[in-house]
Amino acid sequence: MRQEQAIPRQTGTVRSERLRVLREIHDGIGPILTGMALGLRAVRNLSGRDEKSAARLLAQLEDELQGAIAELRRLTDEIRPNALHQLDLIEAIRLHAMALSSRVSGAGGEQLRIEVHTRGDLSSLTPRVRMAVYRIICEALTNTAKHSHARSCVVSIRLDGDLEVEVVDDGIGIPGGAAPPWSGIGLRSMRDRAVELGGEWAVEPGARGGTRIAATFPVHGN
Repeated sequence: MRQEQAIPRQTGTVRSERLRVLREIHDGIGPILTGMALGLRAVRNLSGRDEKSAARLLAQLEDELQGAIAELRRLTDEIRPNALHQLDLIEAIRLHAMALSSRVSGAGGEQLRIEVHTRGDLSSLTPRVRMAVYRIICEALTNTAKHSHARSCVVSIRLDGDLEVEVVDDGIGIPGGAAPPWSGIGLRSMRDRAVELGGEWAVEPGARGGTRIAATFPVHGN
């Protein structure tokens, strides 16, 4: 009887661990590899007409690949992304935004413009909250870059009582108000990261078109 009762618990633990690893790979490695794919496309466009720029970008992509390998090796519980070990939260977000912006063309062939705005003292945020905010914003920006055809995207992080995070683009939006075409593990992962910390999360049409992703975190107790 003891063995029969232990089997479901072990299976549940294994399933939970597999889901955790899947989410971490998707959220951590996925955006890096997506950025690298966009970078390789840019190298292809530069090849033959600006070899020096192509070489510089290839060197940068090599560094990012090494970072992705290191991130895979660090894939364990409570380990923050490499960027958060080396930079503060806002610097890490801006670095990711700059990397995407330099490689993505929005509607009309213009470079995707990403702005990051903050309000309040974010230095007191706990590592758990910082990691959740970083992951949610990186995933939202990656979705914008891949699917929205946006010209611009604005990231807002405000600490005034609760912590409010918002990513709004001016892209094609959510057709008919239905779930976006990129709905799936990425959206569920963003939602789960907010809910796990007692917060709320939403994806909806922006006030002026495009898509708005928002999360609110209670900072006390986290």
